[in-house]
Amino acid sequence: MANEQDVIIGRIAEIEIDKSAAIIVEQIDDEISITIASVVGVHLQVTAGQARELSRSLVVAAENAEKFRASAKT
Repeated sequence: MANEQDVIIGRIAEIEIDKSAAIIVEQIDDEISITIASVVGVHLQVTAGQARELSRSLVVAAENAEKFRASAKT
C-alpha cells in the first residue's frame, strides 16, 4: 500500500512484481480498475463483487502456497 503522502487520487496499490512489471489497483466511486503494467499492459475494470472474489481467491492461493512451503521444509 502506498503511504498517505504518496497517494495518487484513486490509486489503492501499486505492487511491483519485478523491475519490469507491476499491478496497479485504482478505485474511483464504484469503478475498480486493475492494470497489469509490463512490456504489454492489460487494463481490466471489475465490479465490487468481482474484486472481492479476486481478493478471496488470492488469499486462498497465498495460504495454500504458504502451507506447501511449510510442509516442504519438514
